[in-house]
Amino acid sequence: MISIITPTYNRELLVQTTIRSIQAQTFTDWELIIVDDGSTDNTESAIQSYLKDARISYIKKANSGQAASLNVGVSHARGEFITFLDSDDEAYPEWLQTVHNEIKKDTGIACSCAIRKFMDGSIIYEELGEFNLFGEKMMLKFTCGSLFIRKELFIAIGGYDAELRANIQTDLGYRLIGEIRKTNYKIVTIRKYLIQINIHAGERIRTNWQRKSDGGAQFLKKHFAFLKKHDPKEISNICATIAFSNYKMNDRKKSIEYLMKAIKHNPTRLLNYFRILKYRFM
Repeated sequence: MISIITPTYNRELLVQTTIRSIQAQTFTDWELIIVDDGSTDNTESAIQSYLKDARISYIKKANSGQAASLNVGVSHARGEFITFLDSDDEAYPEWLQTVHNEIKKDTGIACSCAIRKFMDGSIIYEELGEFNLFGEKMMLKFTCGSLFIRKELFIAIGGYDAELRANIQTDLGYRLIGEIRKTNYKIVTIRKYLIQINIHAGERIRTNWQRKSDGGAQFLKKHFAFLKKHDPKEISNICATIAFSNYKMNDRKKSIEYLMKAIKHNPTRLLNYFRILKYRFM
């Protein structure tokens, strides 16, 4: 069995599309655990008819954030493998079957590709990303729906860090790779596009600039020593993201401060020099 955890908050319409995409899976040995993070709209009512499917369960809790909701979902999961699918995204019919076919006895995690769809209908194909970890180049993708985890590994690292305001997927991924290195488990890469990330006008962590700034700073503090040793250019990328978030909030002083840090850790990235002009004067 594969356990799917879907956190939701005030998405009474969007979450139904997510549920239907799971019910349409060609692989049928799954369970879906929907964790409602204290919705104040009609999410609970909207989900009731889907609970006729014995594979679907619903948990409502006080609002405490996405990471805490994901951890709650895993605590109720019965599957040997777990995955997470956001309540505004959807899975293609072969999602679970394709991953299940690749899972072996020594599989620790599996990663697949995704498609990002925008409101105007345009799409971006998201490949696996190259990570430099522990002196090795690895092709990975830690985003929800693309990452499947052996549940015992998730439990061993303590699950998601509920203190982080953003970057919870990458943080989890780094810790998972560290844990896998202690075991004989392997990483499986699946170069197929199996889920669709839907970009919409509603609230998303990706466009909550304060959360992205705060979460980026938290993540950087937590993993700075590790990144400095293994992948200093990633420090630059994170700093640039924090700079952009502050630019969007019109905090030009802080945006320039983090751009300078980005340049320090990767002085060859010319784009950041142009960004200084933009963030200062535009």
